Amino acid sequence: MRTQIAITCIGLLIAEITFGQMGGGRGGGNNNGEAPRSRVPNIPRETMIYYLPDEWYAAQPMRDANKMDFFSFPEDQDLEEWTETLRQEAYLTTAGLQSAGRVYELRAESNSESCPNFTSEVLEQEPENGYSTIVWRQSCQPSEELTFSSLHKAILGNDSLYVLSKIWKYDPSNRIWRRWESYFEDIYVCDPVRTEHPCRPIAPDPGNASGGGGRSHCRLG
Repeated sequence: MRTQIAITCIGLLIAEITFGQMGGGRGGGNNNGEAPRSRVPNIPRETMIYYLPDEWYAAQPMRDANKMDFFSFPEDQDLEEWTETLRQEAYLTTAGLQSAGRVYELRAESNSESCPNFTSEVLEQEPENGYSTIVWRQSCQPSEELTFSSLHKAILGNDSLYVLSKIWKYDPSNRIWRRWESYFEDIYVCDPVRTEHPCRPIAPDPGNASGGGGRSHCRLG
C-alpha cells in the first residue's frame, strides 16, 4: 500500500534528523476527505516543510552515505514509469557550502557539460526565513524525442542542505511553470529551537494537481 504519511529517521553523524512527509497519497492526504487545517509544524529539529499536491504520493525513501532521496509521484505513476516527479534531496551535512547559490553553480556547470541543449535561469536568490536560498529552472534535450525540464529550490540550513526539484520528461507549458513556481514559494526550512528560523502555520490549499500540480503544500523535513 502506498504510504500517505511516512516518517524516516536518518543519522547525522551520531545524532538524528527527522524527515516527515505529510499529505499526498490517495484522497489527497486529507483526513476523512477533509482538507488539512492550518497549524504550526510539530517537528523536533531543522526541517524542510511542504505538503504534497493533491493526488500525489510518497515513494519509499532512498539512502546513501551522504543523503536521503525522497521521490513523490502522481498516483498513476511510479519509479519505473513516470513523466513527472517531485524529488527532495536531504544531505546529512551542509556539504561545506557557504551559500545555496553554490549549489546552482555546481549543478549548472555539470549539467551543461553532460546534457545537450542545456539552458538555465535563476528565478530568485535571497534569504528565506534566515537561510540562504536559491530558486532556478533548467532544461535540456538529450534527443528530439526527449526533453528534461526542472524547477529547483535549494536551501542551505545550519544542519543540512535541502534541494527540492520538480522534474518533467517533457517541456511544460508556461501555465504549468507558473503553478509550480507559485507552489515552491511556500516551501521553506525552519528550526523550532532557533528563534531566527521560526516555524509558521501551514495553510494548505489542496487545489488540483492534474497537469502540473496545484497550489498544495507538502512537508518533508
